[in-house]
Amino acid sequence: MSEETSDSESQDIQEHNETVRALSAGLLQIYEPKLREVKENLKELINKQNDLQIAMTSEKNAFSSRQIQEVNEMVLKTKAYKDKVARIKMQMHQIHQRTKNLRAKALEIQELKVNQCATKLQQLHYEESLVGNSKRTPRKS
Repeated sequence: MSEETSDSESQDIQEHNETVRALSAGLLQIYEPKLREVKENLKELINKQNDLQIAMTSEKNAFSSRQIQEVNEMVLKTKAYKDKVARIKMQMHQIHQRTKNLRAKALEIQELKVNQCATKLQQLHYEESLVGNSKRTPRKS
């Protein structure tokens, strides 16, 4: 009996295996095309996501580079304007000093001219008084 049970069990196992294979084959026939399509769609989606990630990363880097470049340009302009303002300030100070010196010299020259005119006028009055005195006194001949 043990042989019969073992034969019957092995027959049952074989039938069971065949049934499982048949069911598996049927399931694969039904779902395999859809699963392949889903697998292809997933591959395509992953590729598109990778491309999008690469594009976003490069755009981020490009945007950051542009911003950094703009900031660097503004810093350079600021430095140039600061230097320009310092030069103009120094030139204005020099012009102020020259103007101050020229005013002082002009005042000295004006005072000198006034003194010279006053001296000439005194000299002229003195000479006129001498000439006037000589006309008043009769000459002895």
